[in-house]
Amino acid sequence: MPLSGRARRRAARLPLWPRFAIVGVVASTGLLLAGLFADLGPPPQAGELVPGTVVSVETDRGGLPATALLGIETVDGPVLCGIGRTAFPGEQVPPPGTRMTVDHTPTTCAPAPVSRELPRWLLLSTGGGGLALMVAYLWLAGPITWARFMPGWTRGGAWHG
Repeated sequence: MPLSGRARRRAARLPLWPRFAIVGVVASTGLLLAGLFADLGPPPQAGELVPGTVVSVETDRGGLPATALLGIETVDGPVLCGIGRTAFPGEQVPPPGTRMTVDHTPTTCAPAPVSRELPRWLLLSTGGGGLALMVAYLWLAGPITWARFMPGWTRGGAWHG
């Protein structure tokens, strides 16, 4: 005899994988909390942010660009400062004439600090989307009872069967 309404729905439910559900809910909630409360601003600057222009590029003994000489305008007047290749993204020295913002102190200069953190919207959307998927999974898995939870937990859930 074919299954009717409730019995067919009960038979079509997703299997209960408790470890998958616990890890999914904890990870999604963690991403949501990180998106809400993490300080995602750029690192603090060491000195004064001033505009500068690459005046020339010095090469090393092998002929590779090693240092960019920048001309910057400070309150004390024009200053030349050098920034090594390792301070630039991808260790690529910008060509002469490139305008950029420089973090200048009386003794050193460096490229302006840039935040390397994930954007807040990405953390919030990933965490919210993951939590919505976990709620949908738990809804489709059906009622979670002790009789269903313990066999799923002891057989290893999604990782062992």
